[in-house]
Amino acid sequence: MDMILKDRNLTFDQLPCKKEDLTFPTLEKLLQKKIGLETLGKDTMTTFDLYDKSYGYTNAGLLFSSENSLPGVDIVRFGTDHNEILARRTLEKQSVLDIYNDACDLFFLFYSSERIEGMERTVSLRIPEVAFREALANALVHRDWSIGNARIQIAMLEDRIEIISPGGFPENMNETLYFQDFYSVPRNPHIAYVFLRLGLIERFGTGVRRILNSYQNEIVKPSFHATENTISVTLPVVNQLTDLSPDQQKIYLFLMEKKFAGRQAIEDHCGFSRSKTTNLLNQLMAAHIIGRTGNSRSVEYFLL
Repeated sequence: MDMILKDRNLTFDQLPCKKEDLTFPTLEKLLQKKIGLETLGKDTMTTFDLYDKSYGYTNAGLLFSSENSLPGVDIVRFGTDHNEILARRTLEKQSVLDIYNDACDLFFLFYSSERIEGMERTVSLRIPEVAFREALANALVHRDWSIGNARIQIAMLEDRIEIISPGGFPENMNETLYFQDFYSVPRNPHIAYVFLRLGLIERFGTGVRRILNSYQNEIVKPSFHATENTISVTLPVVNQLTDLSPDQQKIYLFLMEKKFAGRQAIEDHCGFSRSKTTNLLNQLMAAHIIGRTGNSRSVEYFLL
């Protein structure tokens, strides 16, 4: 699809959509708040490339409308692994801005906690808010919207969030350029421009850098992966390491990678003695950070 559009000097979000009666209450409200717009008329729609006077609304216009029929976002809340599904919600048939806001609401629901000390109430997040918002916005802005019924997949697990966006890299883009933010080629420049004007992205080509910067003081780091058909980002939970010693953190990070591991494997990887490894494992179990399964020589440890 990208090659066909390139030959015609077009992008998917620039093409005409098949619907005529579109409404934009969410977009209009946000533009009124952000740039002081009074009314979202056809002239403004044309400026944002959501409407073309020669043929009507574009695919970008469809995406921002309440009548949006393009594939949305599938969010699944998992338990300890992908085999245990606790909740599932599909966000679609609404403006992409409503999809963005609803996904953020679910993020706060599952990854925020409140603590009351005296008269003070503090809210903490287990994953940096900036990282999630940037990863979500990037998925919505840069995904290949021409792919049939493929939805953006968001897996919310106890120790991480995984966001998988349909479509590989656009023309003239590769993994090094994308993930190191040396270069940005928006697949959907008109969608990206609206997100930019609304302040949902800072500027083109900075999303990955902002995600990484939000983890700069953390031991765990986000990771990125690309295939021919998808681009994904994994955002690990950060506050589980706050009160751990450096030696405990080594075990924690090893179990995060391996999922299950015996004492000998942990001992070999971390370079600890048998007694030190046993003491550290007992400390982590007493703090309800790890658990163990199996009997005798088959005992393995895992993160709770």
